[in-house]
Amino acid sequence: MPPLPRRPAALEGRVFDLLVVGGGINGTGVARDAARRGLSVALVEKEDFGYGTTGRSTRLIHGGLRYLAMYDFGLVRESLHERELLFRNAPHLVHPLTFLIPFYRGQRTPPWMLKVGLHLYDALAGKSIIPSHQVFGKEELLALEPGLSPEGLRGGASYGDGQVELVERLCVENVLDAAAHGAVCLNHATLEGLERGVGSAFVARVRDALDGSVRSLRARHVVNATGPWLDRAPGLPPVRSRMTKGTHIVTPRATRHAILLFSPDDDRVFFSIPWLGHQLVGTTDRDFDDDPDAVAADADDVTYLQRGIRQALPHAPVEDVLGSYAGVRNLVFEEGKTESEVSRRHQILQHEPGLLSLVGGKITPYRRVCEEVVDRVAPGTRSDTARAPLPGAPRSLPALVRELEVRAGDLHLPPGVARTLATTYGALSHDIMDRVQREPAKGRLLCPHAPTIEAEVDHAVEGEMARSAGDVLLRRTRCGWEACQGLDALPVVLDRLDAMLGRSAKEREEDEGRYRAALAQRHAWRQG
Repeated sequence: MPPLPRRPAALEGRVFDLLVVGGGINGTGVARDAARRGLSVALVEKEDFGYGTTGRSTRLIHGGLRYLAMYDFGLVRESLHERELLFRNAPHLVHPLTFLIPFYRGQRTPPWMLKVGLHLYDALAGKSIIPSHQVFGKEELLALEPGLSPEGLRGGASYGDGQVELVERLCVENVLDAAAHGAVCLNHATLEGLERGVGSAFVARVRDALDGSVRSLRARHVVNATGPWLDRAPGLPPVRSRMTKGTHIVTPRATRHAILLFSPDDDRVFFSIPWLGHQLVGTTDRDFDDDPDAVAADADDVTYLQRGIRQALPHAPVEDVLGSYAGVRNLVFEEGKTESEVSRRHQILQHEPGLLSLVGGKITPYRRVCEEVVDRVAPGTRSDTARAPLPGAPRSLPALVRELEVRAGDLHLPPGVARTLATTYGALSHDIMDRVQREPAKGRLLCPHAPTIEAEVDHAVEGEMARSAGDVLLRRTRCGWEACQGLDALPVVLDRLDAMLGRSAKEREEDEGRYRAALAQRHAWRQG
């Protein structure tokens, strides 16, 4: 695939059919869908693709088993359908995951209700690559997951859903495909104002955070896909929505399977999931009315999750919190409902001709939601994203791994690199292998904790618009969640960014400071 250059000057001198504000899963999905239909598209994101709510999710691709209790069968059916499309169109990023549900004596949601729900879940899924649920007795369940507490355990069940470990890369690949179809996509670019210009076009002022320049662009339509920042972008109409905070903690690996649990505090569903060699536990659901840029886990959030895990998994190392993260959900406002009762359905608001806001939504059905948005922008055109694989999608992931392992052997790459590349970049891994073939020194590991190589840094900058250490280590590679949190790799990454972007010593120092601040935020809950 051709490199993705960062072209701020390309915003000027033309009238775009569509300006998308926000580079999370919905914004990048809208840009991709519109560009594939032949619309001229500009996308601006104030931080980086996948930086906000998308990158702070539970990283599941699922129908939403708990939404059955809300009788939202349409949302579950739609999400299950989209789950299957993601298995097919992004198999390198999205994979099936088996969940266990332990049944404990005294829990408020009785086993019979869960069993009925699982039967309905299977029925709504229809034909799927995921097997139907199974029910187990106590001893069978303990054999599957020995770490579960046997006290009060009555048995349990298993069911299947999906996981996207590197959800930020789902955003990046949407951007890659949008750009391949002519879209101008820009990260680190802030919308500073929007007004109706002469004629039918809107005029937007965009500040480039990297050089401070301000550019004007014109667009016939504007979609606000900024999530919890919906009412904070200058020039965009305020939107009344429900903001809730979701917190996750990361601990050492604790289980063989993903586990669905009910909180002993309020009976809310939360998960304990194997993730990148660790355990991801979450999420909370609390109202939030502060600045989304400053959101972080607090001690109450962490204690809530630890208490929930200890009840079912008493030996899980939940005291050893490797890090935490919190995000803000932007939900449709519904009067009189608690945080967990609010629907996860989306809403498209039209403020005036050509100006839309997207409220709510989930990662799993993002493609369908974005299709609906572009249908409103360009009626009479047709989306092809249900059939179109993402750029890295291989025809067969196992075959790709074997192919890359052969190349890795020829290039003398360290063990594990081929599989890591395959499950990070998919078929685009060959671009990175080609770099190593041209410059063998680029095959060195970035740090001793992960099979991530130096060529990935160059690829991130030249091919995927990374412009900071955080872009590279947190949203292009998986290095930032390894044992060293990317700190062992940081000097090499900063050196390459300096060399490739011509940065000054001050710019390097500021970038390093931002990265270390991002890591410190993972532990902010310890201070309060």
